[in-house]
This record gives sequence, structure tokens and C-alpha cells, in this order.
Amino acid sequence: MGAIEASVLALLQIWIGALAAMAGLLVLARFCRTRQWPALPLRMPLLAVIAWALLSSLPLQGLPPAYRVWVGLTDDLLLTYAAILMALWVTLQLPAHLGLWRQPPQLLMQLLTLGSGALATVVLVRQSARLDLVGLVTTSAVLTAVIGLAAQESLKDLFAGLELQLGDDFTEGDFLELDQGVRGVVVQVSWRDTMLRNMDGHLVVVPNSLVTERVLRNLGRSGAISNRFSVGLDYDLPPAQARALLEKVVLQHPKVLREPFPRIRVKEFQDSSIAYELQVWQQELGDAAIGDLRSDLLEQIWYALARAGQSIPFPVRELQPRRSRDRPRLPAHPSPELCCEALANAGVFADLSGDQLETLVEGSHLVSYGPGEAVVQEGAEGRSMFHLLRGTVEILKEVEPGHTVTVRQLGPGEVFGEMTLFLNAPRSATVRAKEECLLLKVDRESIKGLLEENPDLLERFAAMVQERQAELKSLDREQHTEQSHTLLDTMKRLFLAFTGV
Repeated sequence: MGAIEASVLALLQIWIGALAAMAGLLVLARFCRTRQWPALPLRMPLLAVIAWALLSSLPLQGLPPAYRVWVGLTDDLLLTYAAILMALWVTLQLPAHLGLWRQPPQLLMQLLTLGSGALATVVLVRQSARLDLVGLVTTSAVLTAVIGLAAQESLKDLFAGLELQLGDDFTEGDFLELDQGVRGVVVQVSWRDTMLRNMDGHLVVVPNSLVTERVLRNLGRSGAISNRFSVGLDYDLPPAQARALLEKVVLQHPKVLREPFPRIRVKEFQDSSIAYELQVWQQELGDAAIGDLRSDLLEQIWYALARAGQSIPFPVRELQPRRSRDRPRLPAHPSPELCCEALANAGVFADLSGDQLETLVEGSHLVSYGPGEAVVQEGAEGRSMFHLLRGTVEILKEVEPGHTVTVRQLGPGEVFGEMTLFLNAPRSATVRAKEECLLLKVDRESIKGLLEENPDLLERFAAMVQERQAELKSLDREQHTEQSHTLLDTMKRLFLAFTGV
């Protein structure tokens, strides 16, 4: 009974120790996830602990000595491999995450793991099984030559990959351009090759040895990538005005960086146009992002030229396809009658007579904006309001430098810009077109006479301005009531609608 009790007690000690070790590993792994530390190598240590507990619990004395040697060697190898992984995690990955030194490349970690495991395997096999693995391979000259010749290219890629990962030429996420037009965003650098994702979303696999041998251009290492393209404008548009128009368009796009500042140059005089070169910088990398931003800017340049009474020039000879009389025509701009009807349905203009609406429409003009264009910019000066006839716009408010939020969206029949029109104040928000929009631009001069004839309209405008300010500034009800009178008084003084005040 004493021997049995001793055996049971020994088994309990083994399994209690194994369970405690596994519980400690699981707790440490969860702690690492909570603190966002590097992932703990969990599988191999757990497997080593379970194998040790099982082999220590089984009666191996009945096995032949040769078998017992290999069973014990298996247990020692598993524990050694687990210890190597834990040691590399503690000495390299964890300190790098804490900022003590640079994060070790993945390939270096793999080579250290493989090399340490191979060395430990050779030593343990030689000590336990009395088998010299190194001598077994090196004694065969033919086998050594075959392995060396077969692994020649792989070894070149291996050392090239190690060179790339240890150096700082590029990292994952950088945008590279190699010789022969190969370019893309770095997805992964393995021991054998470098994988890039090109504009079409395809993976381009380049051997590491070719990457180190070719001329390599890291297009996004500075944190910004250059986007350069050309556009031709009419000779009737003076270059100074053309550059100012192009600069205004590119600066209002949210993806164009202010540092480095966009550059606009006169490139050359062509047959029917003056070519301008635009160079802007963006943070988003890749050919797809470059193409998207270029498309947005070219589209917005067209709308800006149309609003300025200009167009993209073309050769004098113009070929037009033959059109059928029955083919439906595209809808034109709304007629003055439709504009009057739209203003009358806007609510704030409902009290105007037909003659007053016609006068207001005659003093206004239609403007169109493309998707993504800013109709007005927050903080800019202005003397007009806009009535949305077609399309959708969004109102954006800057809550902190570099961060804007969408306050609301406006659709056909709604107006904006009234605070600048009536209060002579800078634009309180940015209004950006979500799709192609057609707007009726109402200037201060065209509405001042109407307000003098209809003072009640001024009060309705004051209420609308106060409501919009409450949305943008999140005013409470008491502030809303107090400021409504102040707004009305300010508008009265600005337009001189009442006498004797």
C-alpha cells in the first residue's frame, strides 16, 4: 500500500504542476491580449507541458531501452522548443513592443527559431541517442553538393530577404516602384519573396534577390505621395487667373495635403490650349488612390471652369454624330418660371408676389457643382445664399482642427448660406456636394430691395438663421430665445429695412 500511495501522490504532483503551468500560460496570454502586448507563443508550451505530464505518468519501464531513449528525447525536444520560443518572446518581441529597441523583422525571428531549434536538436540527439546528425550529412560529399546546388537560388532569396528586413529601405504598407513598371503597396516580405498589391488588386510576387538588385523607389516613405497630372485650358484665360482657379479647386479637396503645398505650373503652349501641370500630395497610397483623387480633381475642375464661363478647349474641327429627331434630349436648366415656382415653394419666399419672385430670379444666376466639390468653405467670406434646385449637399462643421462632422443633409427646395447673406458674417460651415447639384445663387444686392418692401420677410429670415445656428452650435432653448432678437436687430441695421432705427 505504501508504494501505491507513493505512486498516486507522485501522479497528483505531476498533474497539479502541469495544470498550474497551463493555467499560468493561459492567464499570461490573456494579460498580453488585454495590454495589447505581442502574442504569447502558446501552442508549443502547452503541448510540451501536456506531453511531459503524459510521459511522466505512463509506466515506461516496461519498454525496451532503445524505445525509452526516443520517448525521453521527444519529451526533451518539445520542452526545449517551448523554452526557445518563450526566450525569444521575452528577450526580443516584448522589449521591442515596450520601445526599448526596434521591432525585430519576422524573417529574423523565424531564422533564430529555426537555427536555435536545429542546434538544440543536434545536441540532444547526440547526447541521448548517440547519433551525430551533422557528421551524417557532411560525410557524403555528393549529398552536400546536391543540396548546395539545389538551394543556391533559395539561399540568395533568403539572405536578400534578411537584408531587406534588417534594413530600413521599406516596410509593409509602403508604396514601391521597381524597374520595368512593377509597382504596388508592400503586403508581406517573406524569406523567399516580396508581395506587392497593384492597382488592379492583384498580388505581384517578386523574389527578394531581384528586389535588392533592381533600382527601387519608395514613393510613400515620407508619409505623402505625389500625384502629378496635366490639364489644358483655353488661351483666353490668363495664366495667373487659371493658376488661381486650379489652386482653389485642389485646396478645397479634403484628401489634398497642405504640406507639401500643391504646385501648379505652366507646362507648355500647345496647339489649342495652355497645358498646366498640377502636383498635389496625398496620404493614401497606391495606384487606385492616386487615380481616384485625380478623377475627383479633373471632374471638379470642369465644374469650376463652367461656373467661370470657361471650358476645356478642343480643335476647331468638330465632328458630331448624326442624331435622330425622335431621340430624347437631355433636360436643360430650369426656366425662369420654374425657378420662381421653386422659390415660392421654399417657405421663406412664400409671401413674395409674382413680380417680386421674377425680380429676385433675374438678379440671381444658376450654378452647378460636381460630386465632392465645396460650394462654400467654413470661415470664408461671402455675400450670397443658395437655393438647392437639384441634387444633395451635406453641411460639415469643424469641431477641432482637422476633424469635421456632418451636421445634416439638404435636398432640393432647401436653402443655405443665409447667415453670411444677412449677417455679413463668415461662412459658419462647409457645404459640400454629394452628387451633381444645380443651385440658384441669390446675392445680397438682389434681395435688399425686396426686404425694404416687405419687412415681415426679414423676420422670417431671422428665425431661419437662428434655427440653423442652433443646429451648428448646439444652443439650448434659452440661448435660442435670447439671440433671436439680436439677430433680427443686426439684420435690420445691415439692410436698413426700417427707417428711424
